Amino acid sequence: MPQDKKEHLRLSQKLDLMAALFNGDSIRPILEGFTTEQLVEAHGFLWDKLVELHYLTQKREFVREEVTRNMVSSATYQHQQGCDLRLDYCKGVECIWSNPICAGNKVKNNMEVMAETITRYLNSNSSNDNSEAPAEISQKDNILF
Repeated sequence: MPQDKKEHLRLSQKLDLMAALFNGDSIRPILEGFTTEQLVEAHGFLWDKLVELHYLTQKREFVREEVTRNMVSSATYQHQQGCDLRLDYCKGVECIWSNPICAGNKVKNNMEVMAETITRYLNSNSSNDNSEAPAEISQKDNILF
């Protein structure tokens, strides 16, 4: 494949991610097969689904920090990797293109935290009497795409 042609995340890959989440399976094996471009897209896709599922299953307001506090900070991750680049390279998107293996691993780790959060949302909605969750999810609520 030519380097200037990006390989976008396919619908089947999105479905694989969602199926793994609904089945309680690890998403890591799926992520391992993604290109850098697909990994970046998958991160955004999974974050969007996390927020969407929060609002469909939880009564309380969504607080981003409730998810991100479980992620390894960029500074800690950078230190663990022995990286001496400026911190903003790790926080931004620069490293995903210049060092896709290191940055890709960080993104995958963060996506696993998102997956754990989604699993908690799904379990809280199905394992209680829905007193914690909003009214039943209707067909008009398109939670996959």
